[in-house]
Amino acid sequence: MSRGDAGRDRRPNERASRRRGRALAGDGGLPTYEPNIALRSIEGHLTRTGTQVMAWYRLAAQAWSFRSDSQREVLIRQIAAQLGELQGRWLHLRVTTRPYPVHMWAEAFDHNALGRMPDVAGALGWDGFLEGEQRHLMGLSMSDKEVFLGIEVSGRRTLDRWVERAAPVLGKVAPAAVRAEIEALSSEVAHLDALVAGSGLDAVPASSDDIAWLMHRSCALGLPAPRTLNVVPGGSHRWETEDLAAFTDGVEMQQEPYAPTVQVVGRLRAQTVSRNVAVLSLGLMEGLRIPEVDDPWMQHSDRLPFPVEWSARIYVRKPEEVAGELQRQMGKVRSQIRHYTHDHDLDPPMSLARQADRVLEVEDELTSGLTQLNTRLYGWWRIAVSGKDEAEAISRAQQVLDVYRPKVQIEHPEAQYRYAREFIPGEPLASTAYRRRGSVMWAASAVPAATASVGDRRGIMIGETCTATRRPVAWDPWLAQEVRRASGLTAVIGGLGSGKSFLTGLITYKTLRAGARWTLLDPSGPLAQLTRLPELAPFSRHINLLRADPGILNPYRVVAEPRPEHFADEEDPERAWRRERSLAAATRRRLVLDVLTGLLPFDVARIPHTRIVLLRAVREVGGSPDRHPGQVIDVLRRHARDGEDHAGVVADFLSERRELPQAALLFPDTSRDDPWQADRDYRLTVLTMQGMTLPRPGSPREEWTDAEALAVELLNLASWLTQRTIYDADRNLRKGVALDETHFLSQVPTGKVLIDRLARDSRKFNVRALFASQLAGDLLRVSGFASLVNAVFVGRTDDEEAQRDALRLLKVPTGVGYEQMLGTLSPRPRNDDRPDDTPRQFIFADGHGGVEKIRIDLEAPHLEHVREALDTNPDANRISVSGAPVVTPAAVHAPDEPMPSRPVVLGRRGNSVVDLGSDLGDDLEGDDEFDDLDDTDRLLGTVPGGLAAARNGDRPHLRADEDFDLLGDIDPGSDLDDEPSAVDGADRSAGGRVPAAGEARR
Repeated sequence: MSRGDAGRDRRPNERASRRRGRALAGDGGLPTYEPNIALRSIEGHLTRTGTQVMAWYRLAAQAWSFRSDSQREVLIRQIAAQLGELQGRWLHLRVTTRPYPVHMWAEAFDHNALGRMPDVAGALGWDGFLEGEQRHLMGLSMSDKEVFLGIEVSGRRTLDRWVERAAPVLGKVAPAAVRAEIEALSSEVAHLDALVAGSGLDAVPASSDDIAWLMHRSCALGLPAPRTLNVVPGGSHRWETEDLAAFTDGVEMQQEPYAPTVQVVGRLRAQTVSRNVAVLSLGLMEGLRIPEVDDPWMQHSDRLPFPVEWSARIYVRKPEEVAGELQRQMGKVRSQIRHYTHDHDLDPPMSLARQADRVLEVEDELTSGLTQLNTRLYGWWRIAVSGKDEAEAISRAQQVLDVYRPKVQIEHPEAQYRYAREFIPGEPLASTAYRRRGSVMWAASAVPAATASVGDRRGIMIGETCTATRRPVAWDPWLAQEVRRASGLTAVIGGLGSGKSFLTGLITYKTLRAGARWTLLDPSGPLAQLTRLPELAPFSRHINLLRADPGILNPYRVVAEPRPEHFADEEDPERAWRRERSLAAATRRRLVLDVLTGLLPFDVARIPHTRIVLLRAVREVGGSPDRHPGQVIDVLRRHARDGEDHAGVVADFLSERRELPQAALLFPDTSRDDPWQADRDYRLTVLTMQGMTLPRPGSPREEWTDAEALAVELLNLASWLTQRTIYDADRNLRKGVALDETHFLSQVPTGKVLIDRLARDSRKFNVRALFASQLAGDLLRVSGFASLVNAVFVGRTDDEEAQRDALRLLKVPTGVGYEQMLGTLSPRPRNDDRPDDTPRQFIFADGHGGVEKIRIDLEAPHLEHVREALDTNPDANRISVSGAPVVTPAAVHAPDEPMPSRPVVLGRRGNSVVDLGSDLGDDLEGDDEFDDLDDTDRLLGTVPGGLAAARNGDRPHLRADEDFDLLGDIDPGSDLDDEPSAVDGADRSAGGRVPAAGEARR
C-alpha cells in the first residue's frame, strides 16, 4: 500500500475519533421554555410553583335570601370551623364569573322537549322560538358566580424542584420519580378533600376544566370570556410547563407610570381586544352586624350591574403565633394606659380604653383556649373591575366604593400591574399594604359563595332573579315528578293585578311549545286568547261553559271513569281497577249531593232533614257515569208520593232551579248525543265561564244570592271537568292543569277532595297542577296541602295575615321581616298616568330548596304577540269603530272526549304502578276484602268477563244501592226516619257534619 493510500485510509478513522469526543446535537440543543408566571404545572386539582403546592376546590352556591338569622348563623359558624382547621396554611380565594351557558341550556331544553307539536305554516315555528329565546337570553348579559378556594398542601423542597426541572429526562428513565412528590402528598390531599366537603364550604375538587377556566379568567383579567377553552392535553389531567403557554400567549398587561388602571390586551376570536382594569383593595371596616342587619360583605358587589372579580390571599395563623402576638399587644396597651394614668395622672383616650377592653376579651379567649371559631387570620382582599377604556373602569371602581360606603372603605392603590397579577394562581403577593386582621368568624361572615340559586338548567325560561344576584331562572315543571319523585302541586298566590294570569299564560305557552298538554279553567276568560294564536290554534279549543250544550257539567260525567290500562302494572290489575271504579262511583254520589244542596236556598239547605232526603235519593240513583241529576229529582218526587213530604219540597225547589238557563248545564238532553264523545286530540283546552257572578271572597254563605250560589257549584263542577283530562290521556304524557279562583273550591267539601286528589295523583300521572288564589289561607285550609305542595309563586300581597300564610306555603321563616317584602313586590308608580306594564315580581320556591325573588320576563321580540294576547288591562283604544268593540267569535260547543284507545307515548315512561292506598285512607291499606267500601253498584263483585270484558266496552249491571254508605254520611244501621240528632252523630263519626238548625253551611 502506498503512503498516499495509507494516508487516505487513516483520515476516516481520525474523523470518527474526533466525532466520539464531541456531543451530538439531539434534543439537548433545544431552548428551555420559561413561562412568565410562577405556575409550573397542573396535576388534577393541584397546582405547583417553584415553592408551593396548592389544592384547588370549587365551592357550592349558598342560599342566603329567605333564610332565618339562626340558619344564617349556623352557615357562618360552619364555614368558620372549616377555616379554623386550616391553621398554618395559605389560602387563595378567587371569585370570578362565567357567562350563563345559553347554548348548553338551549341544547338541554331542545332535548327535553318531548313530543312537541308540529309547526304551523306562517306561524312561529319551533326553530324560530328556540332561536328567539337564545337571542333574548344572550342580550341580557347575565352570568353565574363561581368561587374557587386554593389551599396550600405543602412547601416544596429543593429535591422536588430539581426533579421537576429534570422531568423530561427522568420521565423516560424513571417515571415513578416524577410522580413521587404528588404520591407523597396523597394522604394530605385526601384529608383536605374531606375537610372542605362538609357543610359550610360544601366544596369539591376542581376539575381540569375548572382550573382551565380559572387560569383564563386570571391571566386575561377583564377581557370578555372565551367561547371555547383549551382542553387538557391528551386527556391526562396534567398541564406540563410548556402547556401553560396556552394561558399566557396572546395576553399582555401594560401600565403607564402612576396610571390608575392597567391595560390588558388580548386576542379574542382573531380580533385584538383591549380592556382597562382597576384593582381595588379592602380597607378599614366598621363593625358589621351579620346576619341581623347587614348582608355578607363580599355579596355587596353582586348588586352591581357589571362583573366583579375577587382575589384574597389569606393566612390562617397557628395558635402559638396568635398567643405570642396577643401577649405583646396586651403589653403595649397596658403600657400606654399606665403612661396616661401613672405618669401624667390623665384619663386615657376612649379609643385606648376600647382597645383595653378588647385585650381583656382576647385574654379571656386565650385563658379558655383557642378553638376553631376564634382562630385568627390575616389577609389581603383585592377587587378588580374592567371597562372598555380608562374612564369606564374608573367609573365602575367608583361604583364599588359607593356600594360599600360608609361602613367599609375601599382603597385604590398604585402599582396596578403588580396588584392585577395577584389574581393569577401561584403569583406572589404584590404588597403587604392594606392587610386586614381578624378571626375566622369575621372572614366566614363574608360568605363568598352566597348567591341566588333557584330553578334548573333544562326547563322553560320564566324570568330572572332580582335580589342581590341577577341570573336567569329556568324551570322544568315535570322535573319533580319524573326525576325527584315529588308532587306536581303548585300554588300561585297574589292579589288583584299581581300577575297570576300572566304567569299562568307564560308557563302554559312555553311548555305547550315543548310538548306538554294543558287544560285551563279560567272563569274570567283572558287566557282563552291563547287558543287564537296562530301556532296554537289548530291544536286548541275554547269552551264557554255557560253557552255549551246541556249536561256538559253533569256531575256524574265530570268524574273520570278509571281506565283498565292504568292498572296494567299492578300486582292484581283487575282488583285494583275495580277498587278505583268503586271509589269513582262514591265520589260522583258525594259530588251530586253537594251540588244539589248548594242549589237549594240557604234556609232550606241548612235544615238537617233536607240532607237526609237528598242522600236517600242520591243513593238510590247510584254512582254510574250514565246517570244525571234529573233522575235524583224524579226519585224525590216518588218518595213524596210515598209520604215523604219534605222530599217533595226539596224536589220543587230543585225543579225551580232547573229552569234557570245556567242550570241546564247540569241536566243533559237525553235526546242528544253525549257532548264528551271524542273525535280529536287537543293540546290546549281552555274552559271559561264568562258572565258568571261569583260571591265576594270571604263572604258568608247566607249572604250569597241564588246566582252566586249556582256560580260556585258550576265552578266546582268545571274544576272536576278540568281534572278528568288527566285520566283520559296516557299517564306518562306531560300534562298540566290550571285552576283559577281556587279560593271558592276550598269552601266546598268536594272542592277540597279535588285539590287533594290532584295533589296525590300529580306524580303518578305526570301532572303539573297550578292552583291560583288571592289568599294562601284558602289553600292552607285544605288538609295536607302545605305538605304536598311542590313549587310556589307568591305575588304582591298586602294583608298581614295573608302575608304570614304565604310565607308558610313558601316554607320561609315568619316573624323575621319577610312579610313586609311581599307588600313591596311589583311596586306601582304613583305619579305616572301611563298603564303599569312593568314585569311582575314573585317570590318563587322551586320545591328543591331554592327560594328567590324573581321578575317574570316575556319581553323577547319573538313573543310580542303572546304578550299582547295575555294583556288583560282594559284599553279604549282597542275599539275599532266608535262605540263598537272588536268581537272575536269563540267556539262554544262542547268538547270531545278522547278515544278509549291508548295514545302514543311521547314522554319518558315512569313507574306505571298506581298508588291507591294514599287515596283511600289508612283503613283500606290492608283491607283485602274491601269491607269498608259499599258495593251496591256491583263494582266490586264478579264482573261478567272481568277486566277483559271491560276493555272490550262491556259494562256491568248497576243496581240501586239501597244500603250504600255514601262516604260516611249515614250509618248503615240507622233509620232514615230517626231524629236528626242520630244522623248528625253518625255524620260526625265519619268526619263530616250536617249543619244544625240556624248554622250556616260553609
